[in-house]
Amino acid sequence: MQLAKDAIDHGDSAVVASGPGVWSEKVTSVGAEHFALPATSRATVVGMAATIARLADGIRQIRPHVVHSHNVRATALARLALLAARYRAPLVPTLHGVDPADYGAASRVLSLTARRVIACAPAVARSLQAAGFPGNRIDVITNGAALRPADLGRQTRLRQSLALGQAPLVVGIGRLVRQKNWPVFIEAAGRLKGPSFAVAGEGPLRQQLTDLASRRGSPVRFLGFVDDIPALVGIASCVVSTSTWEGLPLALLEALSLGAPVVATAVDGITDLIPPEAAMLVPPGEPAAVSVAISRIVSDDDLAASLRAAALDAAVAWRPERMLSQYRSAYQAAAAGKPQWV
Repeated sequence: MQLAKDAIDHGDSAVVASGPGVWSEKVTSVGAEHFALPATSRATVVGMAATIARLADGIRQIRPHVVHSHNVRATALARLALLAARYRAPLVPTLHGVDPADYGAASRVLSLTARRVIACAPAVARSLQAAGFPGNRIDVITNGAALRPADLGRQTRLRQSLALGQAPLVVGIGRLVRQKNWPVFIEAAGRLKGPSFAVAGEGPLRQQLTDLASRRGSPVRFLGFVDDIPALVGIASCVVSTSTWEGLPLALLEALSLGAPVVATAVDGITDLIPPEAAMLVPPGEPAAVSVAISRIVSDDDLAASLRAAALDAAVAWRPERMLSQYRSAYQAAAAGKPQWV
């Protein structure tokens, strides 16, 4: 949506092709058009064929100067739709990161369907190159991540509505999937007395994680989807990420943009972007290290203040304005037929 709005703001037109959902209304709210794709495109070969045919029709109607695809499957579908439409337009794919085990397949598909690829973070670029995609065909544009702070009224209302109490609040934010390694967060929380612990996010592991917290006697509450993340971060004493891998940790970068004291695992997508003075970085898979880091932050006001200041300084590097400017340049270079975009 940011890219569509930026295109409109700079006098261009933008059409977003996707299946049905809330995003179709969001993109039209910023002045872009929405081109509806079939809802069943993920399920079957027939569904994918229908998506390609529908997208090819749209390409013939719209006649875009640039087609921007996001991730591997969308890139393959866009390339096939361009071929079906017999229409020549540069395809600009962005890879937002995949499971480490999937980079080999991603490299093979992208090698066949894309002349160049934009990686959303340095770690994603390294992983794609290590999987065999030529490094001289990869550009890096770090995704922008920033949130506006919530005022005290919003923070108070959220604390009351979620019944979070007045104890120091330690928050995890993200999907409830294996990559995020929430069992480490659960075990770390069980080692500490005093703070309250909450996770904002949904995913297929919710029941399993809720059961695990109950069995371990851990105080972690799973809040589900929280629609005011700035307010949640605002009332948190500490934001924690226990991921086993990250390409680009958007939720964490957004928290840092609000000046949150952070504990995070020292994995590639995090250490690439977050300076050591801006967060407490711990080894992945070690609940004891996580609990010690949390304890230090909630008990040491000077440390928390230092981390807040360093986080705000570091967040300048991933401001959305920088990302948007780089994508504008990439679109212009691709449309002009230049061999390099960034």
